[in-house]
Amino acid sequence: MVSRIAEVAVNVPLSKSFHYAIPEALAGKVRRGHRVLIPFGMRTTTGVCTSFPEKSDVPQLKPIVDVLHPDCRFDDHLLELTRWIANYYRASWGEVLEAALPPSIRAGKREQRVRLLTAARTPEELEAEAERIQKRAPVRALLLRHLAAHPGPHLRGDLLEAVPTKPEVLRRVVKDGWVREDEVVSRPDPFKDDAQLLPRTDPELHPDQLAALNMVRDARSQGGFQPILLHGVTGSGKTEVYIRALREVLAQGGRGLVLVPEISLTPQTVVRFREGLPGTTVAVLHSMLSPAERTGQWRDIQEGHAKVVIGARSAAFAPIPDLQLIIVDEEHESSYKQESSPRYHGRDVAVVRARLLGIPVILGSATPSLESAHNSRSGKYRLAELPERATTHDLPDVSIVPLEPTFYRSDGKGLVSQQLDYLIRRRLKENDQILIFLNRRGFATYLSCVRCGFVLKCEQCDVTLTFHRRENLARCHYCGLARPLPENCPDCQMPGPRKRGAGTEKAVEALEQLYPDARIARLDRDAVSTHRKLKETLLRFSRGDYNILVGTQMIAKGHDFPRVSLVGILLADTGLHFPDFRAVERTFQLITQVAGRAGRGDRPGRVVVQTFFPDHYAIRYAASGDYRGLLEKELESRKTFGYPPFGRLVKIVISGTVEDKVKKEADRIGKILKQHAPDGCQVLGPVVSPIAKIQSRYRMQVLLKSRSSASLHDLLEKNERELKSRGKTDVAIDVDPQSML
Repeated sequence: MVSRIAEVAVNVPLSKSFHYAIPEALAGKVRRGHRVLIPFGMRTTTGVCTSFPEKSDVPQLKPIVDVLHPDCRFDDHLLELTRWIANYYRASWGEVLEAALPPSIRAGKREQRVRLLTAARTPEELEAEAERIQKRAPVRALLLRHLAAHPGPHLRGDLLEAVPTKPEVLRRVVKDGWVREDEVVSRPDPFKDDAQLLPRTDPELHPDQLAALNMVRDARSQGGFQPILLHGVTGSGKTEVYIRALREVLAQGGRGLVLVPEISLTPQTVVRFREGLPGTTVAVLHSMLSPAERTGQWRDIQEGHAKVVIGARSAAFAPIPDLQLIIVDEEHESSYKQESSPRYHGRDVAVVRARLLGIPVILGSATPSLESAHNSRSGKYRLAELPERATTHDLPDVSIVPLEPTFYRSDGKGLVSQQLDYLIRRRLKENDQILIFLNRRGFATYLSCVRCGFVLKCEQCDVTLTFHRRENLARCHYCGLARPLPENCPDCQMPGPRKRGAGTEKAVEALEQLYPDARIARLDRDAVSTHRKLKETLLRFSRGDYNILVGTQMIAKGHDFPRVSLVGILLADTGLHFPDFRAVERTFQLITQVAGRAGRGDRPGRVVVQTFFPDHYAIRYAASGDYRGLLEKELESRKTFGYPPFGRLVKIVISGTVEDKVKKEADRIGKILKQHAPDGCQVLGPVVSPIAKIQSRYRMQVLLKSRSSASLHDLLEKNERELKSRGKTDVAIDVDPQSML
């Protein structure tokens, strides 16, 4: 008997699902996992059918309006995974399911369709017909002869360009049956502009790589869920282990998923996998693809054409059939965490997905997160280590250079220390390449008045405006507001605010003045806003068009440039003193990752770390490559204060446009949570957030801390109604937050 009731997870911020009637016209067409169009209140929205209950307590059910793209359906596994995400991260199941789809499909856009023209007769028949009509229809004859030599398929526009003729001539040969016209889905190829793949010779695995690969083989042969932490220093050959493991999966008919942080999902990364897996269809999913490219890749995955999927955090939802291995590269990266609802962590979702499927998952990093390192120590994860580089060279030699106050001189001359200057000049003479890292965009990081000290801030956010010299604008990096520089100080009317601090734009200008003959490129979100520009810049640097590449985190990971023998870190402590318990760990990770770009070829590497805090242990441990030392010191501190991995956190942010209402709501929520908090669960706050205002919304936060994840979830569940957004005040719940800002 066909059910007449469907349970639907609706795309609204509500935890429960809703019952709908299946109308006669859709009987038998609605299946579990289908996305449907439904009435909700006074509007129409979307949802996903999750089950078919036999009865409902609702006396009169509203009917489902339609089934959206019937060929796109969530399977049982993805429904289970998204349900877990909704429960764990305190989000609506409908919102999670919606987030699992590409933006174009969410927006209801159909895939682009094109008309292809193909010869419908043999070349001999086409030639004979062309000969017959030559005198009375020479243009049609020319078209038939072209099709005899080039049967197609052809795009209509391409054919009209190749044979100068009119559309009506084309319509005539189609009507007469000489040419077949088909409408097909057009799926743009994101790899079409890439350099041609080169045949490669497999490098011989060194003993540590072979041991790591054998650990993956054992996990697969034993069957079941097994997480493996692959801790390998930069350049140790982690990617080669990934490729060999994927080959074995593919040889047995399975498929693989590789997650990479967005900032290190470079064309070079994709090319390495495509060259290492020749003949394998590799799909890519990330935000820099065009909507049509992203949808086409997603459809290829869903239809089983792609054997390996490489993508950023949202690729954790990719509808991959026969998935047998998941790899999470740079597993420590905070960019795996989604900062808007649903606030999931891509790495943790990948681990849960592997558990649900009963397959191995590899977590790779040169600087594993403290949580993953602790899991390997406690036996939750197996540990494979690659302590040495795969090349003949050791890790680069690292020097720490204390910075002087002149670092922030307005002419930029203090940016490069004497030691770094000497090494840059030497490398330029030797025709080596150089990476210069500064994790700040723009020209000047803030503008202030020399008389009264007034600092120019964003009117909508509690942050300073960054001066971008190329645009001659002051920009907010949180809300995007841009404004021209004021001629006078808004506070005391003193002429000309002074530009202070340094970003990548200023670094490029200073380097151009110091080394006028050097060819310098910049790589940050302002310089390369599209995937095409990113590919072009990296390609030109890799082939030697540039001597020096200046950039932010975009140059820190995922790159392998053999000619880079020097890395200069202009300011190593940009994030060291953020009000965040992970600040030290992240500073260590970033310095280590950037330093690892040097000396990956035939030349030994040198790294210069410039810092105002040369004696800070994060800087010292990073310079000496002492991950274990950093791990022991940070774990001791985390254990003392109950921070992860020894405790669990939930951050609740209350925001709104009226400051008093935000404070009142935050006080109410804090009081309720403190009243109901079980023993061992701390409720800290409410306090003003470190960034007190973003996009004209005032922000306060409450932090929940406990040794037990279950007690936090129990507290949230019991007070679910009290934690709902009210009026113009929003409440955002962030489970396992990666940023305390």
